[in-house]
Amino acid sequence: MKKLIVLIGSLVFGLILMNVYPDSGTLKPDGLEINKTYFKNSKELVADMTVSGYTHKKKTLEMKTTLKEKNTISIDQTGSESEYIVIDSTGGKVFSEKIKGDTIRSFESRSGKGIIKIVLNSGNHDAMIRINDDELKNE
Repeated sequence: MKKLIVLIGSLVFGLILMNVYPDSGTLKPDGLEINKTYFKNSKELVADMTVSGYTHKKKTLEMKTTLKEKNTISIDQTGSESEYIVIDSTGGKVFSEKIKGDTIRSFESRSGKGIIKIVLNSGNHDAMIRINDDELKNE
């Protein structure tokens, strides 16, 4: 009976190790590099953000930005699927979508400050997120 318990325990431990370590036998580091560009004369309102790295667990990033009545969000990304959620100044969700790959989406909202939440699934991430890119060029 003890041999059976040891055998099952070893099998479970082996399966856990196979899921944690990639094929090379080394553990991938968990870490993201995040760079933000702010709107002119602002220290908190983000015009665009780049995210690069690997995460073992789901992670949520937030950035405050400026929204207008008609908005565009441009996403250039490779790697794992991510969810993008845009919340306007009233706290209402005006955009929410899971995205994998490059895309441009349009949505309407109330003008003013807003928040973009980016929910990164575990895995590799390399993304460039731009909100109202035409507005940045005019600022």
